[in-house]
Amino acid sequence: MNAIPDREPVQASITGFWNIVAPHYEGHPGNTVPFGSAAHRGWVDLFARVLPQPPADVLDLGTGTGFSALIAASLGHDVVGIDLAGGMLEIARELAAGHGLRVRFEEGDAVAPPFGEATFDAITCRHLLWTLRDAEHALSNWRRLLRPGGRVVALDAFRPRPDPSAEEDPEDIFGKHYPPEVRGALPFLHVQDGTPLVAAFRGAGFVEIAVDLLPPEFAQDGGDGARPYVLVGRAPPAA
Repeated sequence: MNAIPDREPVQASITGFWNIVAPHYEGHPGNTVPFGSAAHRGWVDLFARVLPQPPADVLDLGTGTGFSALIAASLGHDVVGIDLAGGMLEIARELAAGHGLRVRFEEGDAVAPPFGEATFDAITCRHLLWTLRDAEHALSNWRRLLRPGGRVVALDAFRPRPDPSAEEDPEDIFGKHYPPEVRGALPFLHVQDGTPLVAAFRGAGFVEIAVDLLPPEFAQDGGDGARPYVLVGRAPPAA
């Protein structure tokens, strides 16, 4: 078995990928939808159902170009979005300004967000769990950041496992920055159902954990068999 690489090289490789793709990220149909479109309204309705009543303090982890953060802000929440990819954050700030939405975007690590205990009512993330390293440490930190009864809302998708016999494309940027040793350090990369997710969140002290499948359109990535889901877990209530 290959040893899991050090955290810093793993994250450097991951961050490098997202900085490279940042200029083109918004143009990919699997990443976002036009603001104000019918599909976008579906996302807004989903967030309205799973987030607390506004105004709440919301932290969006691995915010990227700010898709979830902007939706939360449009619903009346006070939102902070963090990411380690500066290129993504630049676009997020531009989009927020263009839509007249106020979100504070800062550089920060989703595994160890730089905030104090019991700072937020909700933590959101989209397309993050699959690329999250050191999940045990991350989830414990997330629970610490939440006020009693606060919630994590994670949106992602279960995807078919890749064909191990397929030839690698030497021009594949993803494969360059997510080589086997990096992929091997990502515990949620190839989960096929909610069982390991629920177990991990429960182990970090979350309660009332639920994983629900979403309609296929929430996968947004061209019908590759992805099954989108939303996970909601709560911090324990005050004693």
